[in-house]
Amino acid sequence: MRLPRSVASCCVAICLLAAAPLLRAEVAKAAVKFKDGDRVCFIGDSITHGGGFGYHSQIALFYATRFPQMRIGYWNCGISGDSAAGAVKRYVWDIAPHKPTVATIMLGMNDVSRNLYAMDASGAKVEAQRQAAIENHVARMAELAELLTKDGATLIFITPSIYDQTGTQKTENLFGVNFALGICGYEAHKLASKYNAGVAEFHLLLSRLNALGQAKDPNYTIVGPDRVHPGAPGHLVMAYAFLKAQGMGRCVSLVEINAAKKELSKQENCSVEILQFKDGIISFNCLEKALPFPVESGAKPALDLVPFSEDLNQELLKVGGLEAGDYELLIDGESVLKRPAADFTKGVNLALVAETPQYKQAIQVLSDLKTRADIYSSKLRTFAAVRLFLLSKLTDRSPEAEKKALEENLEKNKKTKFTYGVMQIENYMKYAPDEAKFQKAADELLEKAYSENQPKSHRFELKRVQ
Repeated sequence: MRLPRSVASCCVAICLLAAAPLLRAEVAKAAVKFKDGDRVCFIGDSITHGGGFGYHSQIALFYATRFPQMRIGYWNCGISGDSAAGAVKRYVWDIAPHKPTVATIMLGMNDVSRNLYAMDASGAKVEAQRQAAIENHVARMAELAELLTKDGATLIFITPSIYDQTGTQKTENLFGVNFALGICGYEAHKLASKYNAGVAEFHLLLSRLNALGQAKDPNYTIVGPDRVHPGAPGHLVMAYAFLKAQGMGRCVSLVEINAAKKELSKQENCSVEILQFKDGIISFNCLEKALPFPVESGAKPALDLVPFSEDLNQELLKVGGLEAGDYELLIDGESVLKRPAADFTKGVNLALVAETPQYKQAIQVLSDLKTRADIYSSKLRTFAAVRLFLLSKLTDRSPEAEKKALEENLEKNKKTKFTYGVMQIENYMKYAPDEAKFQKAADELLEKAYSENQPKSHRFELKRVQ
């Protein structure tokens, strides 16, 4: 017998909060860091396929800004509605051609057969079907891992993002789905151990943050109204978890100056030159070896959920020995901020200052990668979805047969009011003939980002405000 939703929600929240120390202490093999020349495939379902500027695009942005000397290839290999079995089925034509040196795998949301958790689904037969779905998921995940490792890819397993079974969304609550996804996450850890792979833990972190939010506000959710798809903040939280699993550091750059002694005390990941103390103005040239990570506006609520800035995005300017008062910082002659001396003594994080030329440069890199991500989610991955779920099932793959199948399924989806299916087929019929053009545009945008992410030397001036 099921607990009432409200009681079950409280139980879940209490259990998660009580287990918080254990979650933090969970030990998993560190995920491998990407290196120059890597070819990275992000394999998944709709949460990888779409998601706007999704978790994997945020990861690519981090690498582009933090390691501008690297050239890494990235491919969105997510398909909306897909499963581990589907990823195995499409491996030869959709994943292997990219020749990945690193592959991440996040699957499970569709594997658990969410319909088996409907309110009217119960009994021994349903329980057996639920168990079989998870067992099939694990078997196909292992099969996918075998294919990837055989082709020389290093693996990073990602535990599934959550299904919000404790929220108040109007969408039917398929209570129990998140527990099933938790089992999938547990099995991902076991598979990672078997294949000497790293793990990025999304499920536990998102579950805990969701429980904490709902303890304060029952209407809170870290995912969307459909209980499945995280919005921009959720994707940045997932990117944070991934980058932490890779052991990424916080330092964009560090410049530390002692104004009393008129000397440079410390510099990290940058090169300071022509340091001068003249007429009450401290000035210097600085070539930083990285750019700050720019956070798009829609994702900024994530900064209140995880310590992204503290852990991963520190572009510090520290100036000790200043006389009391307020000080203005100019970069390349433009005022970027005003702060009291105490703030500069502690250290000002310029990565959070949108007015700096470094941040503005990083925003351009973000724009390039965001446009690229949209080409993948709205075009290239939709083409792959139609091929997987429709065209790959045809015995006759002639242009005429494919055209007929597309038209018949389009009409069927219109009659059943399956609007997403209608969109996919219409998208395919209209744009797939130009697939090479879209792929070329996506490739050029990545190259453009790599040409626009090169750090530049800037002139810093710090003066007391009169």
